[in-house]
Amino acid sequence: MMKKIVSIILILCILGICSVSSLAASVSELQDQKDDAEAQMDEVTAEKNSVLDEISELNVQINKYEAEIEKLNNKIESLESSIEENEKEIKKLEKEIDEKEALLIERLVAIYERGQTTYLDALLGSEDITSLISNYYRIEEIAEADQSVIDSIKSKQTETENKKKELEEEKQEVDDSKKEVEEKSASLEVAKAEKESKVDDLSAEEQELQAQIDEFEAQIEEAKRQSAQNDNGYHYEGSFEGVLSWPLSSSSYGYNIITSFFGQRPAPLPGASTNHGAVDIGVSYEPVYSAADGVIVSAGWMSGYGNYIEIDHGNGYYTAYGHLDSFNVSAGDTVSRGEQIAISGDTGNSTGPHLHFEVYIGGLSLDCRVDPLEYTSHPPLY
Repeated sequence: MMKKIVSIILILCILGICSVSSLAASVSELQDQKDDAEAQMDEVTAEKNSVLDEISELNVQINKYEAEIEKLNNKIESLESSIEENEKEIKKLEKEIDEKEALLIERLVAIYERGQTTYLDALLGSEDITSLISNYYRIEEIAEADQSVIDSIKSKQTETENKKKELEEEKQEVDDSKKEVEEKSASLEVAKAEKESKVDDLSAEEQELQAQIDEFEAQIEEAKRQSAQNDNGYHYEGSFEGVLSWPLSSSSYGYNIITSFFGQRPAPLPGASTNHGAVDIGVSYEPVYSAADGVIVSAGWMSGYGNYIEIDHGNGYYTAYGHLDSFNVSAGDTVSRGEQIAISGDTGNSTGPHLHFEVYIGGLSLDCRVDPLEYTSHPPLY
C-alpha cells in the first residue's frame, strides 16, 4: 500500500514538473514569436515612414510644378494680350499704307494724264531762276515726303510683324513648357498614388502584425500567470472587505494624473497592448504601496511589463503593479495595506516613467481585469 502511495506521489510530481516545463516552454516559444512579430512591425513601420517621407517630397515637387504652371499661364495670358494689341496696330498701319498707296496711285494717274513731262513743265514754266529753284525743291520735297511716309509705314509694319512672329514663337515655347510641366506633374501624381497605395498596404500589414502581437502578448501573460500560480501556490488566507487603497501617496508628484485609462486605446508604441487592462498613473520613480492586506503571488520580470508584482488580497481580489524601477518584496511575503512594496519606473515596454496599476476579481486571467477606478478610493483625478 505504501509503495502505491509513493508511486502515485512520484507520478504527480513528474506530471507537475512536466506541466511547469510545458508552461515555461510555451512562454518561451510565445515570446520568440512575439519578438519576431515586433521585429517585423519595426521593419514595416520603418518602411512606412520611408514611403511617407517620399510622398512628402513628391508633394513638395508637385506644389512647385503647379506654381510654375500658374506662372506660365499668367505669362501666356500677358503674351496673348500683347499679340492682340500688336495685331490691332498692324491692321491700323496696313490701313494707313493702303490710304497712302491710294493717294500715290491717284497722283501717278494724274501725272500720267498730264503727260510724262509734268515735273519738267513745272520747272520750265518758272518765271525766273528763283521760282525755278523753288519749284524744283517743292517737287523734290513732295516726292521725298511721300517716299518717307511709305518707307516709315513699311518699316513699322516689318518691325511689328517681326515682333508678332517673336511673340508667337515665345507663346509656342511657353505652351511647350507648360505641356512638359503638366506631363511631369501628372507622372508625379501617378507616383504619389502608387506610394499612397503602398502605404495603405503597409498599414494593413501593420494592423495585422499588431493583432498578432496583441494575441502573443495575451497568451504570454496568461501562460506566465498560470505558471506563477502553478509554481508557487501562494494564496492569501485572509478575507478582503471594503475598497482598495490608492497605490500612491498624495505627497508624490503626479499621484492623481492618469496618463492612460482602462479600456481600448491606440497602441502607444509597437508591441504595446491596445486593450489596456489597467490605469497608468503619471508618477516618476515614486514609492508604490500595497492597495490592501495580502500575500505576494509573484515579484519579478514579466515581458512587456518589466519589473512586475502581483498580490492576492483574498475573496478573489488581486492587484498588480508594472514598469517598476525596483521592488522590495518576494513571492510568499505577506504585506499590509499601505506598505511600500516598490518604486515606480520605466522598465519593460514603456513610453516613459509611470505606474501601471491593475485590479482583478475572480482570478488572475485576462478576462478578470476590471477598471481600478471603480474599486479604489482614488483621489480627484487630472
